[in-house]
Amino acid sequence: MIGKSWGLTPKLTLWLYTAVIRPMISYGAVVWWRRTLLTTTQSKLQSWQRLVCMAITGGMRTTPTTAMEAMLNILPLHLFIQQEAATTAVRLKTHKLLCSTGTPHIKILEDIAKDIPFMEAPNDGIQIKYIFDKKYKIQLEEDSRVASIGRDLSIFTDGSKTKTGSGSGIFSEDLNINISLPIGTYSTVFQAECLGILEAARTIGRRNVKDSHIRILSDSMSVLQALDSNSTTSGIIYECHNTLMQVGENNDITLQWIKGHNNTRGNDKADELARRGSSMTAIGAEPIIPLPSCWLKGQIRQRMKHKHITLWSEIEDCRQAKLALPEIDAKLARILINLDRRQLRLITAALTGHGPYNKHLFNMGITDSPLCRACMGTEETATHVLLYCPGVAAYRAQHLGTLKTLPEIFKKPKKLLKFLEELGWQE
Repeated sequence: MIGKSWGLTPKLTLWLYTAVIRPMISYGAVVWWRRTLLTTTQSKLQSWQRLVCMAITGGMRTTPTTAMEAMLNILPLHLFIQQEAATTAVRLKTHKLLCSTGTPHIKILEDIAKDIPFMEAPNDGIQIKYIFDKKYKIQLEEDSRVASIGRDLSIFTDGSKTKTGSGSGIFSEDLNINISLPIGTYSTVFQAECLGILEAARTIGRRNVKDSHIRILSDSMSVLQALDSNSTTSGIIYECHNTLMQVGENNDITLQWIKGHNNTRGNDKADELARRGSSMTAIGAEPIIPLPSCWLKGQIRQRMKHKHITLWSEIEDCRQAKLALPEIDAKLARILINLDRRQLRLITAALTGHGPYNKHLFNMGITDSPLCRACMGTEETATHVLLYCPGVAAYRAQHLGTLKTLPEIFKKPKKLLKFLEELGWQE
């Protein structure tokens, strides 16, 4: 399916690898991840990942794997396996399925806890719960008339997250509710929105409201869809469901989606209360509520990305690639992976120096001289052609303009491609 100049697109090739091949390689990683600490294992894993890097970029056989991984922002395979082992261990521990038997493979949690202090904190994840009996209704379509229906008691809820913290807001003119609830720094917007609905249900119970038609309005479609589902693995969603079931015993409860920031008085007031809650100091030690599983997984991924960045900055090889790409750039990787095969092949050759440049071809024994064919004054390397060669100065000025350093040039891949295509120096 894949050749150097033909076959599947780079984007599709990467997708097949990350969605099909890599999960097969990392299967059961929580058991055998410690083998990835050995250099022999790392070398073997890298040789496997090299196959996909070459298939994506179409690079020359001498192109270094580490440079292609950095260029495409692909986590080295041994780090990915450690990441999968860590997330699996967290999930098993959350579900009380991870036993401390003294075997070394579960020590990955201890290693992570050294870098992520809250890894040992309570987790919002629970074993899957199936929900079929619901004493409340979910309305996922907006109906502007419901707020004015006299027989309904309306409660508006909202959630907010800022740099200072997270908060929930609950407002109701019918029940005289004005609540700003601070929930700490580490909660997500989803949790803040859900806690708003949960606190509204609790308030209904505390005030002993009975025999009423109550409509809880929220602008969080994701929370309402989670409550509408017949299963959940979130503790806060399950608690919200149970509380709604209790108040639904004596009331007709409807949860309805409402468009946010639509100049509805109740919704705007709930938003104001939520933002006030996010600016307040929560009472108690962080985290105030159990951490979401997505936050923990995100922290693990960030830890492995940092390790990848450290490996790239400390490696002594790939001098040309490190000059062009001093830091791993996820945005640039997204742009490159959407190029076609021919374009990405040209970029790879220019970034790594392993391409149709006389110096490299001379080292491989393909040409009889390393001198630049445009100026014949010095060795022809990618850096020389992109920055200094007087023989292509006119092309460089036309296509690259004021870009004077390799990092600046590679952040503008479309301009670089026009310059390379103009030269016509293709392998």
